[in-house]
Amino acid sequence: MNLREHLIYSTLLAAGLYARQPVAAALLIAGGVLIDLDHLALYVCRTGDWSISGALLYNRYRNRFPRRGDNRPRYGSLRSWLHQPLVVLPPLWMLVQRYRWLYPLAIGVTFHLLLDHLPLPLIWAAHLRSGGRCAHCGSRERIEVYRRPRIPDRRMHWIALCRRCADSRVWYTDHDSHAATTSALANH
Repeated sequence: MNLREHLIYSTLLAAGLYARQPVAAALLIAGGVLIDLDHLALYVCRTGDWSISGALLYNRYRNRFPRRGDNRPRYGSLRSWLHQPLVVLPPLWMLVQRYRWLYPLAIGVTFHLLLDHLPLPLIWAAHLRSGGRCAHCGSRERIEVYRRPRIPDRRMHWIALCRRCADSRVWYTDHDSHAATTSALANH
């Protein structure tokens, strides 16, 4: 999910749960949105660019097809350990037991992670389909599943790639090998 979607859904949940409690609603929205600051931190680490506008522009184009003359790099996944529910949620909810005012914030973080992990069955299916290999180059390096556009119809789908292929622009424009890979994956 992108920042705007998290903001919209968190706001709707906050309005439903805390209609007459603006501070609690603001905490829920903050928890539902601000956890994505890890994306900004990873963007800064990988690019050296400290501008928020640069990060927002990168977020808009990173999964789209490059247009003619577009040679901007793609940096792969920008998720840190903050997006691992089993790492984040237990200590957060233990903290809530001590500081009850953090309850709406914890709801927001939990809701954010729930929304981010809804496509897990699709991710697992792509990982199993790949057989532990990169769908683009076939290497057995560590793979991760990415949401990327499919060449023929330009619709988004989940695909397992090694880090080198995920970061490479060639993956987006190498039509022949990608078409063969996606058709081979569809046959499994």
